[in-house]
Amino acid sequence: MRVDATDRAIETITEMGRRRTGTLTVTIGTGCCESTAPFLYEDFWPGPDQEPVGEVAGVTVYAPEYLRVRYPGGDGVTLDVVEELGESLSVETELGCRLILRGPDFDSTGAAETCAATPGPAVLRPVVGRLPDALRRARMR
Repeated sequence: MRVDATDRAIETITEMGRRRTGTLTVTIGTGCCESTAPFLYEDFWPGPDQEPVGEVAGVTVYAPEYLRVRYPGGDGVTLDVVEELGESLSVETELGCRLILRGPDFDSTGAAETCAATPGPAVLRPVVGRLPDALRRARMR
């Protein structure tokens, strides 16, 4: 499995390396709601089936076996960044952005930020509100 990154993803990971004192890792495929979303964690212990699949800005990228086997040989994904936020423990959200994956021949740039709700109209997915200051400063380990 090959992992590439856009310049924006490299800049974001580099900036978080300046802001954080622990060891950063990117993990793909460990989310409970977004099962293949990439997450940038500080001091994360990879699971037993996760193996390094690349490096971005000096940060090791891990992926579990179920995902690695779907990208044989030189097939892979590209880490990118979007300004759309969702609920996440990924540390780059401090910058008001989040990591995403892009595949070959797919680019969602310019796509409507909506979810189709059935029945009924599309529902916008903005993040509303903000964490209390005490939680914004909390470090998760």
